[in-house]
Amino acid sequence: MKKVKVLLTSACIFSAISCQYKEAKPTQSKSETVAASSGSFVNEPHQLMTESRQMTFVGPKSGEGYFSPDGKKMIFQSEREPGNPFYQMYVMDLVSGDTVRVSPGQGKTTCGWIHPSMKKVLYSSTHLDPATKKKTQEEIDNRKKAVKARYSWSFDDSYDIFDSNLQGGSIHRLTKEKGYDAEASYSPDGQWIAFASNRAGYTEKLEGEDKKLFEQDPSYMMDIYIMKSDGSQVKRLTDSKGYDGGPFFSADGKKITWRRFAPNGSTAEIYTMNVDGSDQKQITRLKSMSWAPFFHPSGDYIIFGSSVLGYSNFELFIVDADGKQAPVRVTFDDGFDGLPVFTPDGNSLSWTHRNEKGESQILIAKWNDVLARKLLGLPAQDPAAGSLSPEVKVEDIKKWVYYLASPEFQGRGTGSVQEKVYTEKLAQLFKSWGLQGAGPKGSYFDTFEFTSGVQLGPQNLLEVVGSYKKKYEVSKDFEPISFSKIGDFREAPIVFVGYGIKAPASDKEPEYNSYKGLDVKGKWVLALTDLPGDITSQRRHYLNLYSRLQHKVTVAKNEGALGIIIANGPASGLPEKFGKIKFEGSLSEGTLAVLRMSEAAATDLLKYAGQDLGALQKRLDKGEVVEAVVIPSAYIKAKVDLQFQKSTGVNVVAKLPVAGAKSSVMIGAHGDHLGNGQFGSTLARGDEIGKSHYGADDNASGVSGVMELAHYYANLAKVSPNKIKKNLYFGVWSGEELGNLGSSHFTKNIAKHNIAAYLNMDMVGRLKDRLFVQGLGSGDHWVPLAEEVGIRSAVPMVVQEDPYLPTDSLAFYMAGVPTANFFTGSHSEYHTPRDTADLVNYEGVVKVLKVVQGFSDVLADSSLPMVKYVKVAGSQNKLEGRSFRVYLGTIPDYSQEGVKGVRITGASKDSPAEAAGVKEKDIIVEFDNTKIENLYDYVYTLQAVKPNKETIMKVLRDGKVIDLKITPRLKE
Repeated sequence: MKKVKVLLTSACIFSAISCQYKEAKPTQSKSETVAASSGSFVNEPHQLMTESRQMTFVGPKSGEGYFSPDGKKMIFQSEREPGNPFYQMYVMDLVSGDTVRVSPGQGKTTCGWIHPSMKKVLYSSTHLDPATKKKTQEEIDNRKKAVKARYSWSFDDSYDIFDSNLQGGSIHRLTKEKGYDAEASYSPDGQWIAFASNRAGYTEKLEGEDKKLFEQDPSYMMDIYIMKSDGSQVKRLTDSKGYDGGPFFSADGKKITWRRFAPNGSTAEIYTMNVDGSDQKQITRLKSMSWAPFFHPSGDYIIFGSSVLGYSNFELFIVDADGKQAPVRVTFDDGFDGLPVFTPDGNSLSWTHRNEKGESQILIAKWNDVLARKLLGLPAQDPAAGSLSPEVKVEDIKKWVYYLASPEFQGRGTGSVQEKVYTEKLAQLFKSWGLQGAGPKGSYFDTFEFTSGVQLGPQNLLEVVGSYKKKYEVSKDFEPISFSKIGDFREAPIVFVGYGIKAPASDKEPEYNSYKGLDVKGKWVLALTDLPGDITSQRRHYLNLYSRLQHKVTVAKNEGALGIIIANGPASGLPEKFGKIKFEGSLSEGTLAVLRMSEAAATDLLKYAGQDLGALQKRLDKGEVVEAVVIPSAYIKAKVDLQFQKSTGVNVVAKLPVAGAKSSVMIGAHGDHLGNGQFGSTLARGDEIGKSHYGADDNASGVSGVMELAHYYANLAKVSPNKIKKNLYFGVWSGEELGNLGSSHFTKNIAKHNIAAYLNMDMVGRLKDRLFVQGLGSGDHWVPLAEEVGIRSAVPMVVQEDPYLPTDSLAFYMAGVPTANFFTGSHSEYHTPRDTADLVNYEGVVKVLKVVQGFSDVLADSSLPMVKYVKVAGSQNKLEGRSFRVYLGTIPDYSQEGVKGVRITGASKDSPAEAAGVKEKDIIVEFDNTKIENLYDYVYTLQAVKPNKETIMKVLRDGKVIDLKITPRLKE
C-alpha cells in the first residue's frame, strides 16, 4: 500500500485523484448513520449546498482555489500553461473574471494563498531547480505514452515557498532548506505562515525503519512548521512519524487544522492545535483517508474530504471543531470531491471536483450554515465571529435572527444574563464598524433599573382564629401575590363573595355585582378566580373585562375590604401551583392584602360555614345570584413578607457621526422578548407554558434590520461620506415587552442628541403581501416621503397615520420626535414559543430593509429637517387599552414605579383629557370619586365610569392636588 499512501498524502495537491482505485463503492442507505469498520458518519440527504456552478474551465485540470480576505479574488493552480504540463499559480478576479498568472511559468507550482493586505501572494515552486527543463520534458514524454503510469504526487526536494505581488512580479524566496516546503497559508493578520516540510528527513540522522520508510516515501518525515511572513523565526509544531500536512488557520488566528497520516500511510485523520503547537487534538476517527480540512469562518466546524465511501469516491464532510459529533456527509456526487474552502463570509463553499474523464475543475455553491449547525448539534452562529457583507443580504439576516432566537438566549428577557451576552456582541460590532457609543460618557450601553421579580420573605403567615382555628402553611396552603401590600393584618371576619366581580350595565349587558347589599368594610373577602363558566359567550366576553385579578383587587379595596383571598373552585379546571411566587406586575403602592389560597383550604373554610364550595360554584357558573357567605366566628389574621428584586435593563446605542451635522436620524428596534413567558404577556397554552419564547419575528427580525443598516451605513461613510448629511443613531432597546422601558429611559435625555426623526422596526419578519408603515401622522412630510420610497422600492405598503402605537416609537413620539414604525403583521405564533427562526421570511426582511433604507437615505441626505413634528389625535382603541369602554385620551407612563397614582406622559390632541387640561407629568390620584393608587385602579374606573357625563379627575401637579373637570366619551 505504499503507493496508495504516496498518492493521497497531499492535503495541498488534489492531483492524487488521477489514480483509479478498484475498491467497490459502499452501498449504504442515505437515510442512516453509517457505522462501519472505518468509523461512523451521518449519511442523510439535505440541502447544505444550493445553486452549484463551475468556476474554472480552461485546461484539463484546475483546483485548490483559496479566496482573498474580501472574497473578491481567488488564487488557484491550473494546468493551462503552454509547454508546461505542471501546475502554475493564477489569481482570478471574481468581479471582472480576469485571470493573471502569478508564478514564474516554469517548473512545478502549488499551494497558493493571498496575503490579507491584498498586495502579495505566496506559493510553492521548483522553478529554481537546475533540473527543471529535464523534469518538464520527462513529464511531457510520459504523458504521450500509450500506457500511462499511475500518477503520484512528487515531493520534490526543490519545492520552496515564494511570495510575489498580485501581478507575479517582485518574487522573493522565503525558504531555502533542502526538502519539500509547501502547503503554506498566511495567518489572518498576515504576520505568520504555516506550512508543511520534510526538511527534518534531510537534516536528522535517520536509522533503521525510519530511514527505510523515508527513502521509500519522502512524506514520512513531513511535519507542520510556522514562520514569520518574511521567512524568519521558523518553528516546528509537530514531530510525529508519518505525514502531517495541509495546515490552515482558523479565522480568529488562534487555531490550526491539518491532517495527520498514520506512520504506515494507511489512514489519515483531521487534527487541530493551537498556533504554538500545543493542545494537539484528533477530531475525526473515520479510519480512512480524511484530509484537506478547512475551518468555517466561525471556527465552530471544519469541512474536509474523505475516502470513507471508497477511494474512487472521495466526498466532503463536516465535523464540529471539538470532534464530539459524528461527521456529516456533504456531497453525494460520483467522482472526487475535495479541497473544500469557505468564502470569508461563510455563505458559500468552493471545492475541487474530478469527473469520470479525469478532468478536474473548481466549483462553488451557496452554503447553508444554519442547516450545518443543526446537523452538527451546534448553536447558532455568533455574527461577531464571522464576516458580514456590506450590503443587506439574506444570509446575514439569517445569522442575526438564528443567533438572537436561539435556545441559548432563552427568550432574551429584560435584565437577564442572556441580554447581557447579546448586547455585548452588538456593542462589539458597532465598535468594530467605527461607530461611537451614544450612551452616558460615550458608552455603547444605556442602562436602567426596574423591578423584575419577587420572592417570599421568611415571615409570611395566614391563620384563622376564633371558634374555627387553622394555621396555613405558606407555599402549600397559601401564598401572597406580588402586588399585595406588605405588613401585618389584624384579625377580621371573612366573607365569601363568589367571583368578586363588579361590572356596570351596558347597552347590551345587565349589571353584575358580587358585592350587592354587602358590607365588607374592614373584612377579608374570599373570591373565586376567573368568571362564571356556563353563561353565554357574549356575557362571558363582557364579564371577562372585569374578571382580571387586578380588577378584583381594586373592587375589593373600593368596597373597603381589609384584604382579598383568591381561590380556585372545584369546577374551574385551573392549575394550582404554589411554591414559586410569580412577579405579576410593576411594583406600586397598595393598601390591600392580596393572597392566593388552595382549593382544599377554601373548601374546608366554607364547609365550616355549612356550605359546599362545589355546589356554590355550580350555581354561580350558571349566572345565578348567590348570597354572600359569612364564615361564623372565624377571623383571619395575616402577615405578608415579600422581597422584591431589582434588575438592570440594557439598551445598546451607537452613533455614526457626520462632520458638521446639526441633527440626527435614529433607527431602532427592541431586542428583548418574553424569556420563558415570565417577561411581559405570554399567549402560550398547554405544554407551551414555561418554554422559551424565541421571539424570532418579535423582534430578532427588527434587530437584524438595525444591525444590517448600521453595517451598511458604516461602510457607506467610508466610501461615500458626502452622501450622509446627518448623524445616524442606532438603538436596540430593552424592556419593550414590559412597557417601552428602555426607549422611554433613553428619550428622557433625548434633547442632547437632536434627533430629527426616528425609524422603528417591530416584527418585520413575516412579510406577505404588504408592509405596514405606521405612525406617519407624527410628521408633516411622512406620507409624501412614503409615496416616494414606495415607488423606488416597489414594495407594497399600507400607510397608517396613528402614532400612538404599542411599541418603542411611542416613546420617541411623546418626546417630540416624528416617528415611523415598520410592521409586517400579526400571526398565530405571536408571544408563544412557536415564533421561531425557521418561520421568518428572510427575502421579505430584505424588502422591508430596502424601504427603511429608502426612508433613512432621504432623511440623511440633507442637512435640513425633512419632517416636522405634528401632534395628532390617536386611535381611541390604543390609548388606554382595547378593553376600555370609554375614551379619555390620557397616555399613562408605563415605566413608572413607586408612584402612588398614575403618572401621565401626555394627552392626545382633541381628546377629553386635553380639553380638561391634563398635562405631562400629572399624577392622577382620584377619578370619578375613586382613589387611584396604581394603574389597575385607573383601569377599573375607566371600565365603570359613565360616558358623556362630567366627572372630576384629581391630579397631583407640582406637589398640589388640582381638580380637573373631564367628560369621558363613549368609544366609537
